[in-house]
Amino acid sequence: MAKSTGGRPGPALTIGVPLIILGAAAYFGWTMLLRPALDSRQQREQEQVLDSSTSLAGAKHGTMIKMAGDPWSGYSTFRGEPRLAEELGKHDIGIRYSDDEKFYDQNERMRALAAAELDIAVTTLDAFLQHGAKHKQKGLYPGVILWNIDESNGGDAVFVSKDKKSFDDVAPSDKVCFASGTPSEHLWDFASLSFASLENVKTDNGVVAKDCWDKLKAGSVKVAVLWQPFTAIAEKDGYPKVFATGGQADDVIVDIVVANRDYVIQHKDVLTKLAAAYFKVIDGYDRDVAAHARFITKDCGPDCAGDEKLGQAVLAGIDFLTLEENLCLWWGQCGKPPKMTERIAKTARLLAAKGKLGPGEQPAAETILNDAFLVGLKGQLEERARLAAEVAGDGTKVAGPTLQAEEKRYAYAAEKAKADEGADVGTLKLPNIYFQEGKAALDANAKSIVDTIADKLRSFPALCVRVYGHTNSTGNPDANRRLSQERAESIVNHLKTLDGIAFPQSRFDVRGFGSVQPILVGGVEDKDASRRTEFRLFNCGASAN
Repeated sequence: MAKSTGGRPGPALTIGVPLIILGAAAYFGWTMLLRPALDSRQQREQEQVLDSSTSLAGAKHGTMIKMAGDPWSGYSTFRGEPRLAEELGKHDIGIRYSDDEKFYDQNERMRALAAAELDIAVTTLDAFLQHGAKHKQKGLYPGVILWNIDESNGGDAVFVSKDKKSFDDVAPSDKVCFASGTPSEHLWDFASLSFASLENVKTDNGVVAKDCWDKLKAGSVKVAVLWQPFTAIAEKDGYPKVFATGGQADDVIVDIVVANRDYVIQHKDVLTKLAAAYFKVIDGYDRDVAAHARFITKDCGPDCAGDEKLGQAVLAGIDFLTLEENLCLWWGQCGKPPKMTERIAKTARLLAAKGKLGPGEQPAAETILNDAFLVGLKGQLEERARLAAEVAGDGTKVAGPTLQAEEKRYAYAAEKAKADEGADVGTLKLPNIYFQEGKAALDANAKSIVDTIADKLRSFPALCVRVYGHTNSTGNPDANRRLSQERAESIVNHLKTLDGIAFPQSRFDVRGFGSVQPILVGGVEDKDASRRTEFRLFNCGASAN
């Protein structure tokens, strides 16, 4: 007990007790009144952000999946599709798709996924590999890929100014604009690593595609990487579209569904129902393309400005992947090797080459893929077929599910287009093929180099290839021309033996120029550099079968 003096309370009582009372009152006020009010307010604000756009138009259900992406139209099915809302609503499930612009940043999206602020992130494979590496938990990426949403099929493209025709016309002093941290940057990384003339082009970047479109029009950049609807607008205005996703840049931009690891464990039933509802809607898109185009036009917002032609152009630039395409092409469930594992490896190598993925950061494919939900849907199809057969009885044949999907195969017409220099895309950056002096046959080392080149050419299945042989000025000019022609033909013949479907003769323009196009350094021929083979891609009107 505190001491007193002269019958009056001491300082411990006169000062300490009131302070204790005030402190207790403050603590009570904070914990019981102010803090709950602030927490409630923050929760309401967070819910407002999450509910700013939802597949259920604001409706609340017993289970709400927290999801985020960006304005890419490939994600529109999750963002506002009434048919998906209806299907999920049958199970008392809804989607809170956040339109908060902070989630447009791919790194922020991965951080939120790792922190369980999001249950699902829709993103691109390259962004997941690059930014997921920064948010590993216990050595693992913050989420697993459940299925593939789409491939960009012309929805992203590279344009040049009107005074240029191909990438070979781009000078080191020219500038390129792409939206930083978006698939446009990844497409540019792929192009700049592939084409010799783009290696040292400087950047003048934007935040969104419209920024780059404005800079291209103003002439401050000579190259712009755009996405729809600006690709359609640029084409309409006469700007040369040199390179685009799809057959010209196969599988480069792939959109995926990534779920938080803990959410997958705790909510398998919810994700199973989401997968079933999603693919049911995707199948419906093929049956009613016009309705889908109208929906895309609306989702496109001010960029499309209600113009259904632009909406149709946006839709044409996206290849929405069906359940069959996921199962049979990407995830290896129809007896074919899965494309997904190969694409993960190729994307990781590209990111590493650009310094965006460090040594040892590439994840093993099996640690970031979860095919349980796709396999579950396959099992449901098989079970329904089995039950239908039982109901029909022994005397009636009921066809089971036939799951099949094939890669696009192209028919080429290089002969018709080879004289058209305006069809050129650009000269590929490839290792040189060395021949023995005066010889046209490929030795073992040369064949291994051509094998590497074949793998590169498979990334451009809709383009034809000019294979041009050159020699230096040593020797007889006529003999050199014949030798360079024979060497170019030797290379093409080896490509044909590797894969006659991917590399038919009709895909190639084969020429030997001899010594008439030497490589000069300071006005003097570099004789070693002059002995070369060039591979130039060009548009030949290839048609997909």
